[in-house]
Amino acid sequence: MKNYKKEIMVGLVFAIIVAGLFLWFIKHEPDAYLNIGIAIITVLLGAYTFVRQIITRKRDLRDGVPSEDEFTKRAKLYAGNRAFFFSMYLWFLIYLFHSSFSDPEEMLGIGIMGSALIYGISLWYYKTSGDFIEE
Repeated sequence: MKNYKKEIMVGLVFAIIVAGLFLWFIKHEPDAYLNIGIAIITVLLGAYTFVRQIITRKRDLRDGVPSEDEFTKRAKLYAGNRAFFFSMYLWFLIYLFHSSFSDPEEMLGIGIMGSALIYGISLWYYKTSGDFIEE
């Protein structure tokens, strides 16, 4: 049986960070019910995903199935490669239009979320099409 210390430690660190953010929200913005609600929903989704991933890993380990096959590893590699490439174009566009942003934090947020979105779309594309096999 595999030792799950790493997963438990990640969960504890996650819980401490979330508790700190929650306490900060309560202290600094007590009237921001929408922000607190969104934060709670995000935390619950993250916790659900974390627990589901641990349960899936345990079941795969029990059944003798590897947690990641070669196809998934390759899809992640190619998706990361393409996402990095296209993210550079995104950051270049943000740099070109930096005067149209009112806040530098807005630019940074759009760049980070755009990069994550590009990676997600690339991963979905390579997992569904398998185009990287021919390269």
